[in-house]
Amino acid sequence: MRTVTAKLATMRKPQEFVVYPFKPENNAHIVVQSDKAIGQFDPVTGEGVLNWKGSGSKYFMHLSKFMGAEPFQFPAEFVNECISAQPVQGDEIGGGVYVG
Repeated sequence: MRTVTAKLATMRKPQEFVVYPFKPENNAHIVVQSDKAIGQFDPVTGEGVLNWKGSGSKYFMHLSKFMGAEPFQFPAEFVNECISAQPVQGDEIGGGVYVG
């Protein structure tokens, strides 16, 4: 499983983020998820949303403003690491979850 380790926003400690598959040719956003946070951002601009305020902030529904996600500018280094860590077919992205 490929991960990117980073300390984003006001996180106390760095976290390991799983990078979900995305299709750059479709202008898809990159989704990253850790044990306590979830985020989504544009791979070109780094603009997106991040929800990092507790262990309950780690599911896809938490990407909405209503559930606590806030606008966030992801650092260019983090964006580049996520692009490099993009999973490919056959990679495991979670416990028993493989990219098809």
